[in-house]
Amino acid sequence: MFSDLTLKTIDDKPGYFLVTEDVTWRHANLPGGVYIVPAGFETDLASIPVGLRSLFSRTGRSRKPAVFHDHMYSVKWETRKKCDEFLWFGLIERGVPKWKANLYYLGVRVGGWTRGRW
Repeated sequence: MFSDLTLKTIDDKPGYFLVTEDVTWRHANLPGGVYIVPAGFETDLASIPVGLRSLFSRTGRSRKPAVFHDHMYSVKWETRKKCDEFLWFGLIERGVPKWKANLYYLGVRVGGWTRGRW
C-alpha cells in the first residue's frame, strides 16, 4: 500500500517534480516490509518515449510506482532487475492492467541501462 504522494513542479527543470513529503510503500516482498522515498527527491515520473505517451500516462496510476522506481535506481537499490520487478508489483497494486504493466516492465528492462549500471 502506498501513502499519499505530494509533488511540486520544478520551474527550472521542465518535466521534473519534487517529492514534498516522505512517501512510503508497504509491500510484503520489500526488505523490512517498507520503502521510503524522502521529501526532496526529484523525479521525472515514468520516462515514456513521446510516441508512446498516448498509450501510457506519466501522471496516471503509474505515478506512485514510477517515483519509487526512480528512487530505487538513484540509490542503486539491490539490482536493476529487482527495481524493475518492484515497478511491476507497484503497477499491479495500483490497478494497471497486467498487459500494460508487462509493457512498462519490458520498457525498463530494455531501456533502464541508460540510467547506469550497478
